[in-house]
Amino acid sequence: MASTSTATARAAVGRPRRVAHTGLDMAPETPEKPAKRIVYLNRRVAFIEPGRVNVRPALAAALFPLFGLVVGIAAFVSIILWLDTMPFWLAPLLLIVAVLSIPLAGIGFVYTVAGTDVVFEQEKQSGVWQQGFLGMGVGTTELVPFWKIKEIRIEELTRERQRGELQDVAQLEIVIVKESGKRLRVGDTVVARSMVREGLADVREVAEAIAEMTGKPLIAPTVVRRPRAAAVDEHDDAPAADTASLREQADLS
Repeated sequence: MASTSTATARAAVGRPRRVAHTGLDMAPETPEKPAKRIVYLNRRVAFIEPGRVNVRPALAAALFPLFGLVVGIAAFVSIILWLDTMPFWLAPLLLIVAVLSIPLAGIGFVYTVAGTDVVFEQEKQSGVWQQGFLGMGVGTTELVPFWKIKEIRIEELTRERQRGELQDVAQLEIVIVKESGKRLRVGDTVVARSMVREGLADVREVAEAIAEMTGKPLIAPTVVRRPRAAAVDEHDDAPAADTASLREQADLS
C-alpha cells in the first residue's frame, strides 16, 4: 500500500497541472485598425493605408469628362459617316469639337478614375499636391517634405450668417500649415449641423492618419452637445437679436 501511494504521488508531481482561465486574468484585446480604410469626403475619397494616405476625386466627378468624351467621339464618328451629306459649315464645327473634347475630356476622365489630388507617403517623407487645371491633374503644384510642415488643422468654414437657420450646415476642412505660414487644403466635408459629430469624425480620421505619419500636431475642434431647450431656457431674458447665437450655443457648446 505504501509503495502504491508513493508511486501515485510521484505521478501527480510529474503531471502538468491545468489552470482554468476565467477571462479576468487575460489581457484585454485591443481592436486593430484595418490595413486599408476608406473615408468619403466632399467630392473626394481618402484611402488610408499603412505608410500612405491618398486623397483622390470621387467617381461621381467622372460624369462630366465622360460626357465630353462621348460628345467628342460622336462628333468624330458623324464626320466619318455623314461627311458627304452634311452641310459644309457643320463639318469644320464637328471637327473642332472632336479635336478639343476628345483629348481634354479623355485626360480628365482617366485622372478622375485613376488619378490623385493629394498623396502623403511615409517612404518618401513628403506630401504631393497634383495640378488641378481643367480637372486633368497633370504635374505637381506643391511638394512638401514632412519637416516643412508645422501642424495639421481641422477648421470650420461655415459663414456666420448661415448659422442658426433651418438649412444650417457645417463645412469642416483639413488644412496643412507649413512653417512659412502657407496653408494647403487636403479635403473637406459638408454635413448638417445636427450631424456635425459624424462629419468631424470623418475628417478627423484622415487628419489623424496624416498627423501620425508626419509626426506633427493635430489641432481640431471638439463638439459637446447640450439640449437645445436647456440652452434657450437658460437665456430666456436675452434680447431677440441674440436668438441666433443661442441656437449656435445649443448646437456647438
